[in-house]
Amino acid sequence: MMSAFAKKFGPGLLVVILVALLSQFLANSVIPNIGAVTLAILTGILVSNLLIQGPAFTEGYHFAEKKLLPVAIVLLGTELQLQVLIGLGLPTAVLILLIVTFTMLSSLVVGKLMGFSQPFSLLMGAGNAICGSSAIAAVSPLVEGKEEEVGLSISTVNLLGTFGIFLLPLLVHVFHLNDYRGGAVIGGSLQAIGQVVAAGYSINDATGNIALLVKMGRVLMLGPLAVIISSRKTAAASEGKSTIKVPPFIIGFMIVGLLASWPVIPRPLVEVLRVSGKWLLLLAMAGIGLKLHLKTMLMQGPKALLFGSVIAVLQLAVALLIILVIF
Repeated sequence: MMSAFAKKFGPGLLVVILVALLSQFLANSVIPNIGAVTLAILTGILVSNLLIQGPAFTEGYHFAEKKLLPVAIVLLGTELQLQVLIGLGLPTAVLILLIVTFTMLSSLVVGKLMGFSQPFSLLMGAGNAICGSSAIAAVSPLVEGKEEEVGLSISTVNLLGTFGIFLLPLLVHVFHLNDYRGGAVIGGSLQAIGQVVAAGYSINDATGNIALLVKMGRVLMLGPLAVIISSRKTAAASEGKSTIKVPPFIIGFMIVGLLASWPVIPRPLVEVLRVSGKWLLLLAMAGIGLKLHLKTMLMQGPKALLFGSVIAVLQLAVALLIILVIF
């Protein structure tokens, strides 16, 4: 049985593992601002299109995407800290809810106007509104996004977030924002937690602390967003029936989040699960990258970058407006 599995999936999974390891090395030592997940997709595209090709590898790539991704999403629940939401306070919680809601709705509207599919618009919206690569990975099975759409959305969102690391601290100084306002703008606008940490703490520790707190509040919106998307999809498929089917991996994600937020699971075990989830996500994204066609990415890339830029600017503008007017 093991030999049959190795024969069918082994060649592709070996390439997936090598791409994931290379991407992690590049993220740690060479290009730290881009992130391992984005590098896994980009490296996978280059490897499959320029170096390693053939049907012998396809099954392994597919296994990494379809089988490892749901497990990774479940383990990403360890990133949630529900105590954070309790400590945010009502005004900040409302700020987060408004930013997430506006970003998702504007992504759907702008995406439709620009001729993108609804799945791609939802992926871009989730990546900008919630937490970049992790949100896109969690939402992609729900919206049945194509591999090209997943790859494009992750690459676009992370590239724009990298620019944001340098741009947002400048805006904080230009608008003379205090520590709370500056942290709220950064935490409410940048996509990945690493980007928020880099931008926030580059100003001072107080701004960094607020930015990270707001960002974690956005991360907590991933579960509810996934349930909403899943329930709308189910309602449309059942033609108005009241049955709501939430995918098992989303239920698992929320259960793990609840257990990890309180001292139910020992902290060392939570850390092992968290690291395992990160690596499984990296393997799944490498599998997606290895399945992508470079020609398709190059054709759609500039338009997708414009789409992502519009959403990022709108999100930042709304965050600034709310914070300057209300806070």
